[in-house]
Amino acid sequence: MIHHFETIVPSEPEDKDHLQWFPALTAGLIAGLILLIVPRGSPWSTLTFFAPVVLGRVIPETTGVSLPGAILFHLALSLVYGLVIARSVVHVTQLRSLLTGGIVGLILYLINFSIASAWIPELRGNEFSIAFTHLVFGMISAGAYRGLLRRKVAITPAPPGS
Repeated sequence: MIHHFETIVPSEPEDKDHLQWFPALTAGLIAGLILLIVPRGSPWSTLTFFAPVVLGRVIPETTGVSLPGAILFHLALSLVYGLVIARSVVHVTQLRSLLTGGIVGLILYLINFSIASAWIPELRGNEFSIAFTHLVFGMISAGAYRGLLRRKVAITPAPPGS
């Protein structure tokens, strides 16, 4: 028999109305690092960690960008994307944040696609897998942000008779 059983109530974030910068940047970095290991958002992809890929887009050798340069650009873009996604999920619940993050990831893909099409057309190709990578990035980043938020300290009431 369990004495003094109380249901666990998840604690709410400290400040639900403002972006928390450290969790936002950390969430972008987490998603970016995961997508460095799994460049196309799927472990069954043909790309490896040693391919110069920036958020699903393979950087051709003709651009002269080295692997470390591509990794740094990927991580910098991940931080920016992480901030955008965190800002979009500040006011939503944990479950809805995953859906919202995925949608924002796809919107970021459309922006990415328009920039790649206009200025660097040789980066285009295999757009479905790049869109999927952005969807996965958005979901990981949103979930990580919501999980990393500073929470209010839950005060548990003292058991009766103590």
